[in-house]
Amino acid sequence: MRNAKVRGSSYLTLALAEAIGLFAILILSTSAPAIADTPVTVRQGWTDSQKKKWYTLSQGSRLIPLSWLKALEQADSDRLFLDDEHITKLRYLPSSAATGDRLPVGFVVDDQDDSDLTRTRLRWKWPQSDTEKWVGMNCAACHTAEITYQGKRMRIEGGPTLGDFQTLMEALNTALARTKSEPKWTRFADKVLGTENNADNKTRLRAALDKLTAWEDRIARANATPLRYGFGRLDAFGHIFNKVALNVQEDGAAPISNPSNAPVSYPFLWNVPQHDKVQWNGFAEKQMIGGYDVGALGRNIGEVTGVFADVSWVVNAVSATSTNSSVDTNNLRDLENLLKTLRPPMWPTSVFGQIDNTLRSRGREVFIDPNRRNADGSRVTPCRDCHKGLRRNNLTRPIEAKMIPLKESGTDIWMACNVVTHRASTGVLINTYGDGGQPYGATAQTKDLASNTVKSIVLENLEDVASDIIGLFGSPSSGGLGSDSEAPSALPANERPVRSLTEQSRRNRCLNGTDELLKYKARPLTGIWATAPYLHNGSVPTLYDLLLPPDQRPKSFAVGTREFDKKRVGFVTRDASDNIAPPSGDNSFPFKTRDDNGRMIDGNSNAGHDYGNATLSESDRWALVEYMKGL
Repeated sequence: MRNAKVRGSSYLTLALAEAIGLFAILILSTSAPAIADTPVTVRQGWTDSQKKKWYTLSQGSRLIPLSWLKALEQADSDRLFLDDEHITKLRYLPSSAATGDRLPVGFVVDDQDDSDLTRTRLRWKWPQSDTEKWVGMNCAACHTAEITYQGKRMRIEGGPTLGDFQTLMEALNTALARTKSEPKWTRFADKVLGTENNADNKTRLRAALDKLTAWEDRIARANATPLRYGFGRLDAFGHIFNKVALNVQEDGAAPISNPSNAPVSYPFLWNVPQHDKVQWNGFAEKQMIGGYDVGALGRNIGEVTGVFADVSWVVNAVSATSTNSSVDTNNLRDLENLLKTLRPPMWPTSVFGQIDNTLRSRGREVFIDPNRRNADGSRVTPCRDCHKGLRRNNLTRPIEAKMIPLKESGTDIWMACNVVTHRASTGVLINTYGDGGQPYGATAQTKDLASNTVKSIVLENLEDVASDIIGLFGSPSSGGLGSDSEAPSALPANERPVRSLTEQSRRNRCLNGTDELLKYKARPLTGIWATAPYLHNGSVPTLYDLLLPPDQRPKSFAVGTREFDKKRVGFVTRDASDNIAPPSGDNSFPFKTRDDNGRMIDGNSNAGHDYGNATLSESDRWALVEYMKGL
């Protein structure tokens, strides 16, 4: 676009100015302006009290006792785990409060009565209350974004976090394990027990710590994968399904677990209550009973089950019949109701400058153009066919998801494929009835076990309405897996991943399958500027790169900075020479789509979403980027 002129506007001047600005940011980092303490307001319709509620309301998530977390040191030093510098390194947002517990955004206190709980009913001192405070996460931990630009910062409510959940949990588990050794143990016990620090309570504390670390070790082993997620990604379904698989086992039993190896970007949450299907593959459907969205309830119960809810099955002489859980369905309802009032973020002109309306108009023409053709003469699907328009202030219009089969989308298949194909031991649920109306055998689809867990938690919390809504929590499926005959690949043979015969068969069956969950969802793009990196698995750094033919997209790029590239729309990944910059400083994680042998990495593929990208001129690409800034 550097030499193009669009309707009299010189983009050489604009591009040069922006390149100089970016050059200054990147080479003058030592003298760059400090990031402002007070964020620029990005109006999304929430008051300060609503934001505080979003940041602090418990879902019933219980990871670690509050007193333990406040006393816990980092594994390799005596600095506290909650030190702001450490939390920032993990890309979570430190508390802005000057006093109090000062937990990171979305790390929340749960102080419910634990009398009916199991994993988190720990006793580490005497006397001890049944309402000891625990810390877990709520929606805000994973769905609050922050963006910086030339010393200014913007908080994006409902936006995707850059948090590195995988490293967070590894760091926490290592820190807990090393706490058992001196001198960390003495310092930890002194802080946790305080005036009740005696030999008996130290013994109780050690036993409780052993119990918690043993459980977390089981979870870590179930989720283990060599694939590094990096900043801003998580295999949420993998973690939920493995937690479900562990919850149905007797203590000490070895479950069938599956590696959590299909990380995806955290979805942005504005307009979500309007969607008929939620999650990247449409796993959770909207279902209304009166004014109650029980589909959202099921989705949110599943989420908190994966993120530290205490869930146990109650077993009688015949079979497992019900659950006891820490899930707080009232608070889940309140958080969902908050989302109904959240507006998409508008391009902040006070920070980035005005959108070029002439170029934006041209971009809209390209976005809706029904006449583009590929080189072979076939019609190119217009952007608007999948990404329907939605006005920023429209928070009520129903949104019908456009579901794209895996073979058509061409994007990394493994999130959707894992959901449909993973199985687990049924444990205490053996011989009870699943979604298909037949009793469970020794194994079952993990998504079916997850659905059964959600149903039981609904019964536990909403007995007055459960009989009306229980049938709505199924595992949607209108087909199944296809044959294991070779499904076509766009990659040349020397660039395809090396897979086992089992994994190759599973890939083929997913690509040839007809199950409704073997699809990915397209949604309105309102506010899309604030949601980088792109594609469902975060494999493309900017909107401009997404509009390139897949083989021209960056095969690797650095992730971690919050500094914004307002030209390409995404986080800064390029150096002053306009080349992909190597990892350094805040951009410390190298995201790679290829391994050292040049083969595509399963889970990290940046292919797909290629709807005639090669037919776009450079001026068309930049026009589309400008158009999407204003959505």
